[in-house]
Amino acid sequence: MIIYSESFHVEYSIEKDWQAWVKDILIPEVYASKRFSKVIFSKVISHSDETGYTYSLQYFTNNKKNMEEYYKLYFKKLVQLISNKFGTQVLSFKTELEVIETFDF
Repeated sequence: MIIYSESFHVEYSIEKDWQAWVKDILIPEVYASKRFSKVIFSKVISHSDETGYTYSLQYFTNNKKNMEEYYKLYFKKLVQLISNKFGTQVLSFKTELEVIETFDF
């Protein structure tokens, strides 16, 4: 299992618009790629800074091939959508994680 994690710094002034846009536009666009089986949308609550909050989207996929296809076919388009809508009010970085093992309690 591979987790594609994208973190976003979102300025306070657009927080509600950002949340709605992610749920109404971004997540459906990623879902339409058919490369991921699940997404978790989270807000970092351990800290914030003077300008905004941090959010995380974690997309789950079964293999590296799906990630490579996502990058090749969809990534640039989605980055452009975010940039066109929010400009520099939203900044992001991405991380890829490989699940070693999960433990349910």
